Amino acid sequence: MMDLTRRRFLGTSLALAAGVASSGLGTLADAAPAAVPVPKSLDTTPPLLKEIIGTYARLEDDPWSLMHLVRALGRSVTIKGKDAVEFLCSRFLKERTVAGKTLLYMPVKDEGHSNAFLKTLLEAGVPPARRFQLDGKRYTVGDLVNSARALFTFDPKTINRDDLAWSLIAFSLQVPPDSDTWVNALGQQIRFSEVVRLGFDTLDESTREFRAAKARGVMPDKNDRIANFACGGTHLIYGLASCVGNGHHGDDFRRRLRDHLDLLVWRLDADGHLMERFYSSVPPPEGKPPGWERVYALYRNDARIKFYGHAFEILSYVKQRGVFSPSPAQVSAIERAGAALAAAVGGIKGVDLFEIRKTSQRLFQLLVGDCCHAYHGIRMVPGVNQV
Repeated sequence: MMDLTRRRFLGTSLALAAGVASSGLGTLADAAPAAVPVPKSLDTTPPLLKEIIGTYARLEDDPWSLMHLVRALGRSVTIKGKDAVEFLCSRFLKERTVAGKTLLYMPVKDEGHSNAFLKTLLEAGVPPARRFQLDGKRYTVGDLVNSARALFTFDPKTINRDDLAWSLIAFSLQVPPDSDTWVNALGQQIRFSEVVRLGFDTLDESTREFRAAKARGVMPDKNDRIANFACGGTHLIYGLASCVGNGHHGDDFRRRLRDHLDLLVWRLDADGHLMERFYSSVPPPEGKPPGWERVYALYRNDARIKFYGHAFEILSYVKQRGVFSPSPAQVSAIERAGAALAAAVGGIKGVDLFEIRKTSQRLFQLLVGDCCHAYHGIRMVPGVNQV
């Protein structure tokens, strides 16, 4: 929830997006039961999300949306009859030569963050032995894993900490906890436990004011630095949960994770409070172009879907891995968050997102991607969309 960025983005997008049209959408039935219990208020939400995802995420020219399609619906999902995983690997991966070795990668402009595509495949249960072709050559997902390790560099003083989360997830699934050191293509020794430790240190440093407000028993009056991280820092929390869930327990990582999970549950109310205050105070755009209220409502609902959807990904994952058990008070907060997420998804039902895409590709991708994360969070099914 980066207030200034979102405010500027709202202001510049309104004139373009003012004429969005809407159309009715049907629903798709879900067959597989959810693996982790979620609030009853979300019972009717998955079919709505699945309809949005199935309609708007299957775009051959949009690898970012396609990645999120796999995130939501799993490794067996198709696009126009084609295997989506094969399509993404063969169409959007690139080759790079480093120190005489040919390595695979997806450009950040397509995947959004370093190793986001790789972690999406691994978390969906795509095995390293899975084969694909790229420019007439045969590769495996394991080649992409080895390339990611070879290309990863680590300097705690200069690394982009907001880009850590996706590598944490990918490597936590492929790097054994008892043998967590490798040498990259440039000859640098990487010790994964040091990368994980920096992730926890980053969470500690960026949530000091939130933790102080929580300790005082008050709602915050402004965002903490964690709000400047992707999706309010939820990706970093999930990344560290993945590390602990996959056996990386050094330096009391398990206890540190539980502390931040407690804070996350507190933030379900706190961030909701800050979101409502922000959107209630945003002034109407100059000239009040037609449809501006509707565009504001889309951004407001997307902010809720983004935060609560990502939060349910974390909560479902840690419940599934047995590393977090909420207290009765926390269960109540989770139920309130479920109701808020359900209301936000209901608020975009029937909106024609292709009309939005014509005027704002960014808003389109926000809505589609955040719906995919929300669906995954409340429909995390091992063997389907979760390793």
